[in-house]
Amino acid sequence: MDGAVRLYLLGIAAPAAAVLVLMLGLPQAPSDPVLAAILAGIGVLAANFPVMIRKNYKVDATPAVDLALVVLFPAATAVALVGLARFLGDGILCLRRNPNTGKRRRRPIDLLFNTSQMILTAAAAAIIYRGVLTTGGLADGAGAFVAAIAAAAAMYVTTTTLVVIAVAMMSRRSPVQVWLEAAAVDWKLTAAMYVSGYLLALVSAAHPWLALVMLAPLAGLQLAMKRAVQMRDQTIAAVESMADVVDSRDPYTGRHSRSVAEHSVRIARQMHLHESEVELIRLAARVHDLGKIAVPDEVLNKQGRLTEEEFAIMKRHPVTGAEILSKFPEYRKGRELVLAHHERVDGRGYPRGLVRDQIPLGARVIAVADSWDAMTSDRPYRHAMDQYVAMAELLRGRGIQWDTVVVDAFAATMPDLVPPEFEAEPERAGVPLLRSLGAVAGVLS
Repeated sequence: MDGAVRLYLLGIAAPAAAVLVLMLGLPQAPSDPVLAAILAGIGVLAANFPVMIRKNYKVDATPAVDLALVVLFPAATAVALVGLARFLGDGILCLRRNPNTGKRRRRPIDLLFNTSQMILTAAAAAIIYRGVLTTGGLADGAGAFVAAIAAAAAMYVTTTTLVVIAVAMMSRRSPVQVWLEAAAVDWKLTAAMYVSGYLLALVSAAHPWLALVMLAPLAGLQLAMKRAVQMRDQTIAAVESMADVVDSRDPYTGRHSRSVAEHSVRIARQMHLHESEVELIRLAARVHDLGKIAVPDEVLNKQGRLTEEEFAIMKRHPVTGAEILSKFPEYRKGRELVLAHHERVDGRGYPRGLVRDQIPLGARVIAVADSWDAMTSDRPYRHAMDQYVAMAELLRGRGIQWDTVVVDAFAATMPDLVPPEFEAEPERAGVPLLRSLGAVAGVLS
């Protein structure tokens, strides 16, 4: 953890402490200690079962309990209870160890930050709730409902902003990108949490012990959140396994998709693309040849020149791959890269004959990585090219077969392989290069 991140995490404690002291100094109204204990206990329990949405970004069912506390208790009491529940919940996590790694589930600095940001979040929500409730012109029931919606919105914006900034600093990414990725998975479940929180407040207002009844739906929401993340990860793993099966059909390309994904990530990062786009490219590169599952073995593993009919079969694999991926929401964007990874910037690629910027950037990245791996790997019909020869071939094909910027970015990751004599803009527009290095490297028209 670098100094800036540590300073941010620790720095949140100062305004949180000031807000807590200020609110506790306000006149206190009496409240139900039994209800407070029950809800705080539920909050502590919920905090101990977080779900990993993205790296360094976890969510749990505590928003429901926090909103209920804001609705049911005076502002100062609600803020104190929210902070206490988070402190105790994360405190227990600090004592627990992950059985797989042996590490503590929470660090002390995480405990401090999480408690502080929840105090600030609860304060914002409580102020908004009381403000809307006392100034609104609606009837009591409708006014409380509108106030709860406003409080939930304030709670979501505040906690998400504080956490997303921390995650963005740790991962060196745009906060907007971090939020978009997290929201894509958890926004529906988060909304359901707030609805459950309002119901929890209604149920337990007159009968505190009924709050325990809400443990079941809260646990269900927590489980649904976990299952959603697991389903996403398992879907990606299953599709990647299918891609590995395709690669394993040819003993020469056993790690081809993995290697192409690794090269693609290196190129994308050299181009300073957003991490979300890097991940999109990685996912697509990892399964770019999935469509070859429909190519017969006698065509896929043929030692020698493909006939026109055989090459026509081979050329269908990007379309087949995109059609397979269209069944999975996780590849909604990535399938376009799979479809276009054999396009050429001069328009002589397939399946659609796209030119230059008509080809998605990610597909242009994968095309270079795919070609490099094809050239530098042994194949049934030839031995692997020397890396210096392969790099020179890529450089000669800039602006013809491959995108100039992408090739330059790839060359920058391997500067020792770049020949000193290559020209910045080779004039070979009329010279056909290898027409399909990823599919049938070495076969010329």
